[in-house]
Amino acid sequence: MLVATLFAATVLTSRTAPAQVNDGPAPGQLTIMQKDGKVGDLCPLKKTTVNADVSGFGARVTVVQDFTNPSKEAIEAVYTFPLPNDASVDQMQMVIGNRVIEGEIKKREDARKIYDAAKQAGQSAALLDQERPNIFTQSVANIMPGAKVQIRISYVQLLKFENGQFEFNFPMVVGPRFLGNAPDPGKIAPPVTPKGTRTGANIDITVNLDAGAPIQSFNSVLHKVNVKREGDDRAQIKLAKADEIPNKDFILRYQTATDSIQDAFITHMGSKGGFFSLVLLPPKAPKATQIAPKEIIFVMDQSGSQNGFPLDKSKELTLKLIKTLRPGDTFNVLGFSNDVRSLWPSPRPNTPENMAEAEKYVQAMQANGGTQLRSAVESALMGQTDPKRLRLVVFNTDGYVGDEAAILDCIQKRRDTSRMFTFGIGNSVNRYLIDSMSLEGKGDAEYVTLAEAADGAVQRFIDRTSTPVLTDVSARFEGVQVDDSLPEALPDVFSGKPVVITGRYATAGHGRVTITGKLGGQPWSKTIELDFPAQASAPALESLWARKKVEDLERHNYFVSTRPEVDRNISDEITRIALEFGIMTQYTSFVAVEKRIVNVGGKQRTVAVPVEQADGVSFPAPTGLSLNYRSASSAGLMRGGFGGGTVTAAKALPVNEKLSDMALADPKAREKAVYETKVEKSLREATGKVEIQILMTKLDDEILAKLKKLGLKIDDSDKGLKVVFGSCDAKILKELAKLTEVDKITKL
Repeated sequence: MLVATLFAATVLTSRTAPAQVNDGPAPGQLTIMQKDGKVGDLCPLKKTTVNADVSGFGARVTVVQDFTNPSKEAIEAVYTFPLPNDASVDQMQMVIGNRVIEGEIKKREDARKIYDAAKQAGQSAALLDQERPNIFTQSVANIMPGAKVQIRISYVQLLKFENGQFEFNFPMVVGPRFLGNAPDPGKIAPPVTPKGTRTGANIDITVNLDAGAPIQSFNSVLHKVNVKREGDDRAQIKLAKADEIPNKDFILRYQTATDSIQDAFITHMGSKGGFFSLVLLPPKAPKATQIAPKEIIFVMDQSGSQNGFPLDKSKELTLKLIKTLRPGDTFNVLGFSNDVRSLWPSPRPNTPENMAEAEKYVQAMQANGGTQLRSAVESALMGQTDPKRLRLVVFNTDGYVGDEAAILDCIQKRRDTSRMFTFGIGNSVNRYLIDSMSLEGKGDAEYVTLAEAADGAVQRFIDRTSTPVLTDVSARFEGVQVDDSLPEALPDVFSGKPVVITGRYATAGHGRVTITGKLGGQPWSKTIELDFPAQASAPALESLWARKKVEDLERHNYFVSTRPEVDRNISDEITRIALEFGIMTQYTSFVAVEKRIVNVGGKQRTVAVPVEQADGVSFPAPTGLSLNYRSASSAGLMRGGFGGGTVTAAKALPVNEKLSDMALADPKAREKAVYETKVEKSLREATGKVEIQILMTKLDDEILAKLKKLGLKIDDSDKGLKVVFGSCDAKILKELAKLTEVDKITKL
């Protein structure tokens, strides 16, 4: 009989009420500070509190966001933030004083209509949208001067597990994205605090761990933590700093007694029927007696976000991996930013001379420009592979792009017999893309933070590529009717990682499951007896199954997330499941509205909550022509990685030919290009009085005077955030755009 250790009752018995938090400021809390010591006042997010109940292979996590309004007029706060890409978000609440307003799941367009109507009516309202599986937008309307609004979000997820070690990860910041190919750049690129400042929003994380077995070790990879042991198998882990800057992932790894990790089977029976989750640990595969020669393509991200320490870490990793090549292997090295550069036209044998040339090539790499990651994928997978060798693509990147669907679609269509192993380099990488690239490439994902040596990742890669994997995996259930067993196609399993299956069952009974596959090329199977009870309570299994079902549907066609017309049936089915099970997807959103009117007339200004610059990403100083990240997306620029959202055409960052060749040479064309780059389209078509928000690269009294002289009526400004709010005649927008200090002009 399997040991049901997947979740403890505290995780699965119900959608637990979010933890209560102190409304007061955290000790040591900061705000945006200018060099002259003045305090910025337009940072509505004050604190994020994370409470995770972890048990066995799963976690229930509650995220609490505290918003305040320090200004003298009503505001709408818009905050873009990350959550784990495999999280099933199934609850949202808005709390105002003693009043708790439950969020309702709606179709995305319907939720937006409800929110906008409440906003205009002067009601307090909150809207939670999913932009990517790991990027969300929280909008909070009609926050009155001095008021506090709390948003509580709850989700469930399975933990990563390999070789007896569990990992709990909580992402803290949306890293900068290259938006050149993104279909929706404005939704995934929040404003970034300027160098030398911080948002003032702190984060507090508490992990309540019930391991179900004696805990042998803890490792918080990037943060100092305080650990309070509560017996051999329980512990509470908290961030040590009360004013921790939320600019890198929280990664907690822990290990239990090796012989206590067992297969797990847990069930739930409710109004929607029965649900189950099975975690099966495959046998340790024997070492291969003869390792077949391989063709290995090393791909290195050289884009601007990798500048400095990240590229150094990528070089360290690649050079160590090259040294692991066997005598019969062939290899090549590719680097990419705005384009793809190959060391050799085709892979070469692993000789001392070729290895020395490759090491020299890697050491000379520099980081600059955009992230044309899809082109790198195409280059790595294209061409005829050597029939005598298995092609392995080793891909180093931070994944800071906005066209994930196109990249994954490309891998799915071009992978053939190749395997892709992805290495996430950095402290806050795009795990959704990196995990999905390895899944579609039938390889595995690894993460190398800037605080770790690459040796561990190198050894795991060697183990995965030299040990036979469990391939052609399938599951057959007998004795009980099982429906929608997921994933539909089970992935290959590397030694030390479990097979995870979720599904539904209609009626109670005794059954069995037989897992079959090939282990090291030889047939392998295992049959397990299972009891599917008529009564069992673990309702979070419903959310987990629904999330897995959505993921499986999305994999049928990644473009469904960006081009719904490709297959309307898939998007309709995703929407149906999300509404039935109350979970977030790209087609469904949570909305909460308070009935009382707090802002008569509904007039307010929108404040985009800034985020911290991702830890380890450089801040080059902007000079020359500053480009708006939304309009410049077609020019192949990155948001956030270059001077807090600006880059320079005068530097060596290649931009769109129209801007770099024509606009900089012809004064009139340049003026037109600058205007179209800085001023959003709706304003360029406007007439009469317009209310605007101006993001600046620099802001002081002299510049404010310039703006007033040109005809801008200034309502408010913040020198710390470098933002100005005001109104003017649309005719003067061209003159405002000519100021070198003006970065972006948008409509309020």
